[in-house]
Parts: sequence; C-alpha cells; structure tokens
Amino acid sequence: MKAPAAIASQMTEAKLQETVRQLCKNLGLFHYHPFDSRRSEPGWPDSVVIGYGGIIFRELKSERGVVSTDQRQVGHMIRAAGGSWGVWRPSDLFAGTIAAELAELATRGAR
Repeated sequence: MKAPAAIASQMTEAKLQETVRQLCKNLGLFHYHPFDSRRSEPGWPDSVVIGYGGIIFRELKSERGVVSTDQRQVGHMIRAAGGSWGVWRPSDLFAGTIAAELAELATRGAR
C-alpha cells in the first residue's frame, strides 16, 4: 500500500477536482467548476463552492502544479474584496484540510 505522500505526488489535478466535487455533493454544497477553462477569463479559479457558511474560491493544482500570474492576480483581487481564495493540492486532501474547510462551509451558520 502506498503512503499518502506517494499517492498525492501522483494525483492529477483532474482527479483532485473530481474528489472535491464529490465531497461537495456529499455535504450538500453547491460546487461550480468551469467546463472548459480555455473559454473562461484567465485566472478564474477552478472551484467555487457555496454553502450556508459562505463562498470560497479555490485553485486546484497537482503537487508540482504552478499557480499562474493571472491566477495569483485574481486570487489577490478576491482577497482584497473580502473573499476566501486559496490553492488546494492533493497533499491538502490527504491532510484533511480540504474536508475540514468544506465541512465548515457546510455547517457554519446553517439554518
């Protein structure tokens, strides 16, 4: 059995995206991912997740994936506007960071 670090190092961005989508579905969160990023504005985040606790914008990258200048600029603008922007990688999945952020989004302020 492979260690989480070895699995994370081999996980593609597409597999991470699918895993995030499924986690959101399981928690009753609305998840948006552009169908074809080539037709989106440069730098738009891979995932926008909405729950009772707010809205978050996340860029998804493989362990070695590089955040582009446009992605950093959009992230800066989101944060400057008071939004939550960050980068998730497979190691964040295996560390439980992604699940914890999504669970908080699903429950914080829930009615």
